[in-house]
Amino acid sequence: MFYKRFLRGSALGNSYIGVVLAILAFGTYMVPLKVWPKFSSWAYLSCVAVGAVVGELVVSLLTNSFCVQPVGILCGFLWVLGGAFCFWAVQTEDLTGAGVRSMGMSILASFLSGVLIFSEATLLYFSIPAILMLLLGLKLLAPPQGNLFKNWRSLLAGAVFGLFLIPYKFAEIPLLEFMSSFTIGIFIAAELLVLILCIKRRALYEYRVAPSLVSVCMGLLWMVGQHGCFWAIDTNGALGYAVGYPLTQLNLLVNLLWGVVVFHEYPTKPERIKLAIATMVILGGAVLLAMSKM
Repeated sequence: MFYKRFLRGSALGNSYIGVVLAILAFGTYMVPLKVWPKFSSWAYLSCVAVGAVVGELVVSLLTNSFCVQPVGILCGFLWVLGGAFCFWAVQTEDLTGAGVRSMGMSILASFLSGVLIFSEATLLYFSIPAILMLLLGLKLLAPPQGNLFKNWRSLLAGAVFGLFLIPYKFAEIPLLEFMSSFTIGIFIAAELLVLILCIKRRALYEYRVAPSLVSVCMGLLWMVGQHGCFWAIDTNGALGYAVGYPLTQLNLLVNLLWGVVVFHEYPTKPERIKLAIATMVILGGAVLLAMSKM
């Protein structure tokens, strides 16, 4: 009842509320990996998948919207594929650079697909400089790139994250019906992937109580953020895929805030200055991108 009543608001209001929810949730749900650095990222993925599917099943039961849609299962598998490439990139590339390159590619892929595939209207004299500013801000945060080919894992992860919702956009099925299938697909794909990795390494991952329970809760938080993401890119909303999805990628700023305030990252003055400049460039790009839909 509350869910449907909330969505009776204006398309613009729902879209921006969705952006804020996605930014806060996506910028926070990876915190357990910083609190417990020895907690395996694969065990973390498994726990997040559990939290997401349990949370969404509760929502589905409360709203009487449980439905298994093949397109949702497919998108869930694609999301896990993007996550797998992202974790692989973190293991083989530099941590910060992998995240920044992945996010930059997802912003570019989602913007181009929204404009070229779904023919979404946007003021290009605002949106194109906005995307360039977002990419520039991300580049300022990344360490020297070196050979681009060596970073193909993070770039591929970003491409998958930027495009995995295209089947949902084409299917045009109700959000709640899609979300139940989507989280089921994530759960199945994540647990299968972890099982395969356990068989390959001939050992189970360690699931300590505290990080596992917190990670399950982060799965619930991610589920809330994903609802917000769908409100942001909704076909009947005000922002669409080309603008709404790139704006949700501002979750990086929340993640950086966690890093600076709680984990004392970027401790030196030159690092803080560089971070401040990059943040201002990214926020400037976000403002221009929002203006492109006015």
